[in-house]
Amino acid sequence: MSITARRSALAGLAAVLLWAVLPSGAGAQSGAAYGWTPVGTVDPQHVASADTQLVLYGVHAFTPNNVAFNPDVIPASVGQLVVPYVRVPDGNPHTYRLRFHLNTTNAAATQYQLITPNGGGTQTANVSGGAITLDFTVSVDLTGTGWMYWSLKNSGGHQWVFTTCEIDEQTP
Repeated sequence: MSITARRSALAGLAAVLLWAVLPSGAGAQSGAAYGWTPVGTVDPQHVASADTQLVLYGVHAFTPNNVAFNPDVIPASVGQLVVPYVRVPDGNPHTYRLRFHLNTTNAAATQYQLITPNGGGTQTANVSGGAITLDFTVSVDLTGTGWMYWSLKNSGGHQWVFTTCEIDEQTP
């Protein structure tokens, strides 16, 4: 699904429907092909660069290789979140792919939510337990340069591990 900041709900719905119907990599224009250009990768060893940043909340265990969240140890009142930031270079619309590498250690199935701030909406993914790669596509339309962020959480109430988040920008 696509979430669009600063666009009407109807335009956002049209983008979601268009994305759901098109084959992977297809564009809205006939014959247009899109690719992905890496912006950066954030993980426990690489929390900041010129174009990306990582903030973590409610962490139970932190190592150079991963970050563990445990709602049985950290109370539910504390947000257990992975928050990647990307520097938006200009006031033009941009589409990003956030590719999270996760592991739900003790669940046959669970649910993750990606929350876009300021009323930008929530995307939900129901996944099986174990190691997964979870992709979210998000659109940003700021009035100028600035930083944009999203919050990922396990809304299934299960223990989970974050390894890395790759951030790519869609390019024609």
